[in-house]
Amino acid sequence: MIENMKQLAPILLGVLALAAQSPAGQSVFACNLKAFQPEERKTHDRLTAQLRSAAVARRELPNGYSFQMDTGKVSIAQVAEWTVLERKCCPFFDYQLDLHSEENTLWFTLKGREGVKMFIEMEVPWAR
Repeated sequence: MIENMKQLAPILLGVLALAAQSPAGQSVFACNLKAFQPEERKTHDRLTAQLRSAAVARRELPNGYSFQMDTGKVSIAQVAEWTVLERKCCPFFDYQLDLHSEENTLWFTLKGREGVKMFIEMEVPWAR
């Protein structure tokens, strides 16, 4: 575990540097881990696990990622609920849900300003 922390240290320092340089009017580029009430944390953790298991495909975007979700494992309502909670702790993400009727697919997009894509790669379990 300590070895993993040593490997992450330069990346985390880079993220913190981006946060410190955040232009006026933009949210700080860091998660607010105290944003959740205890029950919200449990719900967020449960939904995160569901989204992780439901991600079946990933598309790389210039400023983030889109993930195809298996609607047999997670509903659009559950993805939306996760988004509402995630927005409390990570307001710097831009969120998008796309439901394609003809293909019967659900795509969930996380994107944002410079640095967000790297953050997604490090912190979003189903992006790895």
